[in-house]
Formats: sequence, C-alpha cells, structure tokens
Amino acid sequence: MKFRAFILLLLLQFNSLHAHSERSNTEVYGVNSDYAMPLVDIQRSETSASLKDGILKDLGEALSKELGIPLNTLLLPKQRIAPALLSGRISLICHSSEIWQSKIKAQVFWSHDLYTSTNFVTYLKSRSPRNKKELHGERIGTVLNFIYGGLEEEFQKNLIQREDGPNIGSNVQKLLKGRVNYVLMSNLEYNYFKKSFPALQFSDFGQDSVITKCALSKKSGISLSQLNRAIDTIKKNGTLEKILKSY
Repeated sequence: MKFRAFILLLLLQFNSLHAHSERSNTEVYGVNSDYAMPLVDIQRSETSASLKDGILKDLGEALSKELGIPLNTLLLPKQRIAPALLSGRISLICHSSEIWQSKIKAQVFWSHDLYTSTNFVTYLKSRSPRNKKELHGERIGTVLNFIYGGLEEEFQKNLIQREDGPNIGSNVQKLLKGRVNYVLMSNLEYNYFKKSFPALQFSDFGQDSVITKCALSKKSGISLSQLNRAIDTIKKNGTLEKILKSY
C-alpha cells in the first residue's frame, strides 16, 4: 500500500510539473482591440472576436518565432490593457510607449525601440491648412481615449474640438462624407489609407512623435533580454521593415 501511495504521489507531482511547464511555455500577447487597420483587422461575431490581419498580428508572429515561444493573442480594449499587464493576464503588448501608458510606466518593463509613430493632421485636397491656427474653431476627428500631445493645449482651451470616434476607420469615413474637415492619424495609418484614397493629404505641424516599444509584464515568463534580442533580430534581418511596408 505504501508503495502504491508513493507511486501515486510521484504521478501527481509529475502532472503538476507538466502542467506548470505547459503554462510557462505559452505566453499571452495582448492587442488593443480599439485599433483598426493597418494595425489590426478584427473579425467579430456575436460571441467572439479574432485577430485576422494587420501589423500587430504579423509582429506578434515574428516575435513568437524569434522567442521560440507560442504567443496566444488576447484582444482587449485600451482601458483594460494596463490592468492586464500588471496582473500578468497578458505577458506583453507592442506598439506602445511610456507616454501612452504613463500611469504604469514604472511598473512594467520596456523593450528596445520598434518604430516611430508620428501624428498627422489629414484632410482632402480641397483644404490645405498652413498652421495650427487655421484649425481653430474646427472639429477634428480623433479616437476615443487616445492622446494627441501636439494638440492637447488647443483641445483643453477649446480652440479645436475633438470629434471622438471608436477607431481611425470610422474617422476616415467621417472625413470622406464631409462630417469633419480634418482627422488626426499616425504616419502608419496615413500610408495605409492613402493607397485607397489618393486625395488624402497631411500636415504634421510639429505634432507629437513617439518611439513605439513593447511593454512587458513583470509577471511574464519572458525575460526582457529575451524580448530585446527578438526585437533586435527582426530589425536586423529586415522582418520588421517588411511588415511595416506591406500595409
């Protein structure tokens, strides 16, 4: 009986170690579900949502390959990203920065640089503002809860009004339909939409420019050095540049 109990104990310990190993070999890659193309293409149904395409999908797959670790994707709205990182529910997010996640910037690890994201004031060819003062009194398309450092003072003084939408795709439609005359979008978004709408133009007016990174949970099984090596590799071998140019 003692021998059988001993064997049973060994089996239980083995199963526990095996389960722990499986958990530690799979990490969760968080993706902001408030984004739209070119960052994400999300297929939604009544009961689920899945990431089908976009820069962040390709980036996650490239990092997973270099890390040698499966990354399970979890879509979360912007407001739930920070709590998920702190709790360890997600291991990492990319296309982020200390500026965008200022409240938790000291509570997570920050990776090496990915790429630059610069905000543009975009409009159709019929309009061509020469400076920010020419935007005074206008409503400008913005994304709900997103930060636009270059125009925050104007927004706070009500010189320019935010016209918040759920994502950049909806704002582009507002622009095309004449509901707003201007939309704020990043250089990545501009390059993507310019291909479909050649009349789209931009001015930067010295808008905020951010170096994007990955934010790594301190509870992740991935070390910061592992993540940085993976990022350095996809930058050096041209994978990251290829991803960005494909959208």
